[in-house]
Amino acid sequence: MTSPAARPSVRPAHPTHTHTPRPLGKAPKERTPMSELDGQVAIITGGGKGTGLGVAKAYVKQGIAVVITGRDETALNAAKAELGTLVPGSRVLPIKADNKDHAAAGQVVAQTIEQFGRLDILINNAQEFRTGILIEDTTWDDMIASYESGIFATWRYMVAALPHLKNSSGTVINMGSGSGTMSVARTSAYGSNKEAIRGLSRIAAREWGQYGITVNVINPFVHSEESIRFEKEKPEILADVLKVTPLGRIGDAELNVGGLCVFLAKTEGKYMTGSTFDVEGGASMRP
Repeated sequence: MTSPAARPSVRPAHPTHTHTPRPLGKAPKERTPMSELDGQVAIITGGGKGTGLGVAKAYVKQGIAVVITGRDETALNAAKAELGTLVPGSRVLPIKADNKDHAAAGQVVAQTIEQFGRLDILINNAQEFRTGILIEDTTWDDMIASYESGIFATWRYMVAALPHLKNSSGTVINMGSGSGTMSVARTSAYGSNKEAIRGLSRIAAREWGQYGITVNVINPFVHSEESIRFEKEKPEILADVLKVTPLGRIGDAELNVGGLCVFLAKTEGKYMTGSTFDVEGGASMRP
């Protein structure tokens, strides 16, 4: 038998720490999902202001992480701060990007995947606004600026996002305009471009339905930088538009457009594809 003096000394691993077992049923509380869309990821081009920011507000309230793009870095950072105040802890990635840059779509999608690991929703909203010009006075620059920032950028983002949208049976929402559907005068560059976006969206809806991807268009008439500019510079044009708007007012970007974007991404909205939704107070009413 070994004598007490010869026995090796055994030192407790944590002599000064005593562990009190956690009582059963007291596990750390997990965050309650905000909606069925909680955890999804959306890219919103032009998400730093106007309609795009309205959609971003509606999305962060659902727990969706949003990637917002735009050319104005100051506006993007301000939007991120506003969204963070609106929903503390919201996940927002601002990326400075110009829709006319042919490399932007691929770079934005790559950064989105690097940051969040997935992509569920694509909102093509950014668009240069060249209006108030007769067809014969429309310049090559007017046409190219409208189409590069509109239909061509929409196509580039859709193609770049497709592999990831296949994985998530995702949602694409492209912004159109009543300028196109109603053939509004003096919008030859802008309006014709918006109709091209509608055409591309319907074709994509047919081709991508097999992957569970829905593709729809929203024609919005809501408060934005452009509506504010019109109120200041051309109040008579805005007044004329409101005269033919049955509801007689301009809509709200978050409530009216953002709310519809939420619906179209949810289960209830995933049986709708290839459609155009007029969020214009009845201004574009047609058969």
